Amino acid sequence: MNDPAELPLDVVAPEVVPGVRVLPILHERLDMAPLVRATAQMLQPRAVAVELPHTLEQAVQGAIKRLPRITAVLSEEPGEDALVWIATPGDPLVEALRWAHEHERATLLIDPDVRYRHHHHEALPDPHLLWQLGPERYLDLIRDVLARGRAEAPVPTDLLREKGMAYFLHQALGELGGPLLAVVGAAHAASLAEQLRQPTAQPLARSRRAAVTVRHLHPSSLTALLHDPPLAHAVYERLRQTGGTLDPHRAPPQLRPAINARVELAAAGLRLITGESRDMSAERRRALLDYAAFHASRQGPAGVGVVDRARLGAVVWEVAAASFAEQTREDVQPWQERIFFDFARRNARLQGHLVPGLFEWVVAGRGVADDNLAWELFDCARTYPDQEEQAEIETARIDGDMLDLGTRKVRFRRRFFRVKQRPMPVRLRQRPEPGDATEWLRAFDGEGICSYPPEDIVIEDYGRFLQAKAISIVAAESAHSEPFSTSMLDGVDIRETLHRWHEGRVWVRELGREPGAAGSVVVIFDEDPDGTGYPYLMSWLGEHDQESDMALYASDPVSQIVGPGIMRATYGGFLLISPPGRLYDVWRDPDYRRARSKSEVLLMAAIDYSEDKHVVHVAAAAPSPRLKAYAARMRKRVVHIPLGGLSPVTLRKLRVVHILAGRDKRGIAPDYIW
Repeated sequence: MNDPAELPLDVVAPEVVPGVRVLPILHERLDMAPLVRATAQMLQPRAVAVELPHTLEQAVQGAIKRLPRITAVLSEEPGEDALVWIATPGDPLVEALRWAHEHERATLLIDPDVRYRHHHHEALPDPHLLWQLGPERYLDLIRDVLARGRAEAPVPTDLLREKGMAYFLHQALGELGGPLLAVVGAAHAASLAEQLRQPTAQPLARSRRAAVTVRHLHPSSLTALLHDPPLAHAVYERLRQTGGTLDPHRAPPQLRPAINARVELAAAGLRLITGESRDMSAERRRALLDYAAFHASRQGPAGVGVVDRARLGAVVWEVAAASFAEQTREDVQPWQERIFFDFARRNARLQGHLVPGLFEWVVAGRGVADDNLAWELFDCARTYPDQEEQAEIETARIDGDMLDLGTRKVRFRRRFFRVKQRPMPVRLRQRPEPGDATEWLRAFDGEGICSYPPEDIVIEDYGRFLQAKAISIVAAESAHSEPFSTSMLDGVDIRETLHRWHEGRVWVRELGREPGAAGSVVVIFDEDPDGTGYPYLMSWLGEHDQESDMALYASDPVSQIVGPGIMRATYGGFLLISPPGRLYDVWRDPDYRRARSKSEVLLMAAIDYSEDKHVVHVAAAAPSPRLKAYAARMRKRVVHIPLGGLSPVTLRKLRVVHILAGRDKRGIAPDYIW
């Protein structure tokens, strides 16, 4: 990083004519905003000019005054695409105007409002290099790239706009004097400098617009409209407000900490947590912002804080992975972290970017885990605490393709900014949240609880799969091979024959004939040795003859209210017994007082209730000799299947259980279960 005092103004913003300096920028790129601020602070210009249509003067000034709240300035003329500009803290044009307002300097909007405009799509180096190579080397690099592109395909309308900008700058220089700082797109900087050295005339352009509207943006619209993640803009705003002085002792916040609002419901016999309040949610996101601002920033020129997007990705992963583990009880493994960053980096490189962004993070998170991790990454990266849902002006929701004007919808092309072009959009299912936390609590007024049938079907099918697998293991244990003599038995044993080929004999194999079938099924995901990770204990009976009785221990479902009358929990372990209708509450049964853990309670109950000889046991470790002896006394056999030998994807799906406060909730459950 260059020393703040050594920012070379003559290279970064050269004086093209006496009194006028031109600073080239990339539109809407967050990395350019600190450069604009540092240049203005060092130059202390009399006025700041930006590449925005002068017909938007009043609306743009109003949007700047509303910062850090993000505003959409939009206008529509008959027969033309709607013109839209988004005022965000990290936009370099916004930073230029904002600095001028704070230092009481004049502001100029110098772009002539011509009808036909060319959209530049040159592949420019990622602006993250701005602080790796240094501002002077990076700006020289993009000047060379743009000069070659312009020489190959000149655009007449660009020349018209540049002549108009030069005219307005000459006028301002005559009225205000110098120095003036002109902040324009890098594609126009060289030609604008050339036009400033020549005589100019007033451009033929629109002098005013019929209607210009200012709208407050809904927080859900930010991810569709901002080139960089909203969290990056929030970090830049925090650095700007604090001057880079941040608390170094911030711990990494989880997105969803424990919630403390509890209500007793005697009808259902449950103690429920309603959900976090808006104040708690806002405080949680402010803590995340403080942590990101300290760990994803660096000191830039002239004391300006710079957002490090590479470090920001590490912060987003750290916070999202912690929240994911809290939500699903699944620890994120080191190999998942390595693949996440490697995939995101490679994905960004394929699209011509150096540092991954929101799109790459979400896709990589989905790839290394599932949609739940992708959601946590998305939810973390979209954090922008200053953007409320309602404001003093009308609020607009924009999904990236449609602009809501209140009474109608207008399709628009983003006029002053360009988003990354994707072959297909990233679709993440929104998790419904109540406007009022008590709304969902009111649904817990039933007289009982029940399960979610689609999850029951998955569990039952997997239980039958485990029973069949256990019988195949037992049969394989009793199988044997012998040299062929008088009978082929169950067929030729190819492996043994090849292994003993030197003996010159054919070996045949007899498959095992183990009598009996598999009965009860016990699956242990986590032994919970300290007894605190999975406090929820339950035994319930099957609703019909195709459904097993079940006993389970799980995480506290009242800590995750995901819908009206809908709770979510994670299994530590469960037991399936069929035929149904026979299971007593194993957690209160005195026969199992000798059990040393919850998993032993389930296995002892499985041995007692099984009507077949074999009991299926799935866990990371085999049952203790004491429990095997207990099974032998009951004339049963425990067949152990290692947990690591089963599909982790399937096991992850099995671990989730939803508990509904009454059968009437089954109709709405698909809208809330994730």
